[in-house]
Amino acid sequence: MRMFSYLRPLAAASVLVASATSTAAAAPPTPEAKPSVMASFEGGWIRLADDWDVARACTSDGVSTRCYSSESEMDAVEGPLNQTSAQTTASSLTDCALPAVRLYQSTAWTGTVLQLTARFTTINLAPYGFDNVTSSYRIGVCPARFYDTTSGGTLYPGSTSAGASASSMVAGWDNRVGSVYIS
Repeated sequence: MRMFSYLRPLAAASVLVASATSTAAAAPPTPEAKPSVMASFEGGWIRLADDWDVARACTSDGVSTRCYSSESEMDAVEGPLNQTSAQTTASSLTDCALPAVRLYQSTAWTGTVLQLTARFTTINLAPYGFDNVTSSYRIGVCPARFYDTTSGGTLYPGSTSAGASASSMVAGWDNRVGSVYIS
């Protein structure tokens, strides 16, 4: 029996190694939570990167985000998009006091709508659930720039000057916008 006594520690070590290996292999990797903007909606909260639920219009200033059942409901609470027009005063055009960009999921300014008002920062659309979703847009009194990645990238070739709008994107840009910068 003495001859086999040295095998016990080896067998025990093998069991420990096999156990550790199978435990590590069996444990699923912990997925990183994707960044998501939390938005208030009808007395609760929704994670926009995951699902807009029944919200159809959301507005964000980069600090807080609120969602509504419709664009008209958002306009009633937040005020309509201030686009340049004959009624716009010269002072609001020069100081760009009311920045806003509206991105629409579908052409002809339909589908879900995301309104952004934060200036002088590149806004990543992925946390809003709007990366590669834009099919039409409206620009308020401040010019903007659209890019094809979430951190800048290729500049959208269509007009994004103050007051610009498009019922559809320039060819090759439908569902391609990943970030926005409002001047």
